[in-house]
Parts: sequence; C-alpha cells; structure tokens
Amino acid sequence: MKTLWAPSSHAHQAGFTLLEVMLALLILALIATIVSQTLHQRTEIALTERQRLPLIQCARALETEFQLTHYWPSTGRHEGQKTGGQRVPCYWRLKVSNTPVKRLRRGKLTLFAEPERLNPVVSFTLFLAPAR
Repeated sequence: MKTLWAPSSHAHQAGFTLLEVMLALLILALIATIVSQTLHQRTEIALTERQRLPLIQCARALETEFQLTHYWPSTGRHEGQKTGGQRVPCYWRLKVSNTPVKRLRRGKLTLFAEPERLNPVVSFTLFLAPAR
C-alpha cells in the first residue's frame, strides 16, 4: 500500500521567513510615510488657503471701491487698512506706476495679514483709470 504523505528528513514548516517579514514591514513603513507626508501637505495647504481667503475678499472689495470712486492715485507707494467681510483686518500696499497709455496707471496691490507689512500673503495687478 502506498502512502500519500511520507515524512521527510527535513521538516517543512508553514510561515514566513525573517526576510519576508522585514520586507513587508519596510513596505508598510514606506506607505505610512507617504500617507503622513500627503496629509501634512494637505493640512498646510488648507491653513494657507484659510489665511488667504479673507485677504482675497479684501482685494476684491478694494478693487470694487477703486472702480466705484474712480480712484486715481499719484504714482508711488500708498498704504492702508481695510476690514474685510469676515471682520478680519487686511493691510494693503499699492505701488502705482505710469503706463504708456496716458490715462491708465498700473498698480501692484499687495496684501498682508499683519500691520507691519513684512510678509506679503497675496499680490494682484490692477489698472486704474480716472473718471471720464
């Protein structure tokens, strides 16, 4: 009678070798690092956008105000403060220069989150024209 299973001189054990376990842990650590970095970057982007949104709204309000009042500043640097729609003060700087078009001036509007105006958060270019 034949036996289907015969014990061998080398016992065969089921399981993983140390090398396989270490390789699996390395792959798991790499995946965890990638996920952690991605979450950190998304959090930083969300915080930056949260800070920028009121300032962008402030820039839009300033642009609208400049258009409605036909703001025609002299060339040079102008600064001011405006309270945005979310009651967040924004501090702005407008550098005005002439353009080749006689009745058109270019303004670089820079917005800051702090009154010292050291770290610009966002900048825009505006074109200003006097009332007709």
